[in-house]
Amino acid sequence: MDRLNRVMAIIEPEAENQRVLDRVRFLAKGAEFELLMVVADYSQYLVEGYYFSAAELPALRTQYLAERGELLEGLAKPLRKEGLSVTTKAIWAHPPHQGIVQLVEELAPDLVLHHVKRHHALSRMLLTNDDWQLARHCPAPLLLVKDKPWQEPPRILAAVDPMHGRHKPGGLDHKIMDTASFLATELGGDCYAAHAYGEFPLSGLYPKDAESQHREAFERLMADYQVPASHQRLLEEVPEYALRTLEAELPIDLVVMGAVSRSLVADIFIGSTTEKALDFLDCDVLLIRQLAS
Repeated sequence: MDRLNRVMAIIEPEAENQRVLDRVRFLAKGAEFELLMVVADYSQYLVEGYYFSAAELPALRTQYLAERGELLEGLAKPLRKEGLSVTTKAIWAHPPHQGIVQLVEELAPDLVLHHVKRHHALSRMLLTNDDWQLARHCPAPLLLVKDKPWQEPPRILAAVDPMHGRHKPGGLDHKIMDTASFLATELGGDCYAAHAYGEFPLSGLYPKDAESQHREAFERLMADYQVPASHQRLLEEVPEYALRTLEAELPIDLVVMGAVSRSLVADIFIGSTTEKALDFLDCDVLLIRQLAS
């Protein structure tokens, strides 16, 4: 990410507090962009038409979306008074994540914001929630917003893997660093970089050899960026635990990390770090997605 011209915020129609709009306001302090507020929703009563005739359904769905549109306009009004350029859109989507992904593909926003909560492990494993589906399929950078507010200035951590131990394709680490650096500059924040690794017992590497190889790879990556040595961390620890430790130690407001799309089975394995980070971290997570070659 090297620009922030168009931002899409996914609105939760039933939520009392729209956390994504807190982030929108924060981002607007450092960047000027067009904001699209979206509700992707449906009513189960109007999906199959069990309770209504087929002739009634189109009008009822239109009315349902019109009510959602009124909600969006109510949320947009104070933002416009604050000087933001805001448009709104309510779409019928069953399930919601599919409609969101399609809209992102059509409009190509620079950033998508979506509020997330912790989920029961079983629901994640079965891939039934929109949070995990968006993390997998959203083609634009996806900011997963938690309830923890950002401090001023914000601290942004780039979580990289220059050894590609988790099968990340070449170039993804640079995208992660570019994004973290860009946001830190736009928001007047501090950029940190971390590489956490944990060698398998049967990897064939001795601890000293492993540390040396990971350090060399990390230093090569850092040579391309102006991140002070005091803001760089190399940790011999499982990434999700290391990120949680750094979040509390520094403290961190946003972790920028990668998401790789492969086959369905590989997605479940490769996405495990991302999935755990969403639950382990209290701070926001920004996913930079890249297709594997």
